[in-house]
Amino acid sequence: MLLALVPAVLFSFACLVYNAPASPARNRVAAEATSFMEPYFWQDWQLFGPTPGDSNTLIYLQAEVRDASGKVVQTSPVEIEEAIDRAPQQFRINPTKLPGVPLAFNEFAQRYTQAAGNIKKLPEAERTRAQKEIDETYRTDFLQLQRFLSAQAATLYPEQDVVAVKASFKHRPIVPFSQRYQSPQPQQPVNPMLETSWLDYVPGVAR
Repeated sequence: MLLALVPAVLFSFACLVYNAPASPARNRVAAEATSFMEPYFWQDWQLFGPTPGDSNTLIYLQAEVRDASGKVVQTSPVEIEEAIDRAPQQFRINPTKLPGVPLAFNEFAQRYTQAAGNIKKLPEAERTRAQKEIDETYRTDFLQLQRFLSAQAATLYPEQDVVAVKASFKHRPIVPFSQRYQSPQPQQPVNPMLETSWLDYVPGVAR
């Protein structure tokens, strides 16, 4: 029984640290608690409370392609998430679960942006080390994003030689219900959140 209690105690302690407000004590063990909790035990309860989300996240894909002359050119950014979100409507009896993929990447982008923003509050001498740490923490997420973007690029540019891909995550506010029928329509500015560097195209992932 004592051995069975050990995982329960560790899990409870990790939950406590993971959900505790920022403090010097929490910061000392936050990395270990986060690596234990994510990606299997964490939840985003924003959909249910304390308040619903007030913005939509958009994912823009940009690609570098090599033309017939061998020159590499950049495509215009293409928003890819809304089409994926609408995909379940095409077959309502057994809808695809593909919208869960960009949803997961949106959560990753928000958490990475928040972590990167916290680095700016650190003394300049500590920023390089801290940046390396979060890049290592999210390395798997970036690899998965690289494969996802490569698959989307293969679909968008099937006959072209894709060299690299890049994602831009942006926010667009949701118009409150009370304002939906106003004339003129309320403005919905698109605000940048996170832009990745160019990632090497991964061939074959769309098959």
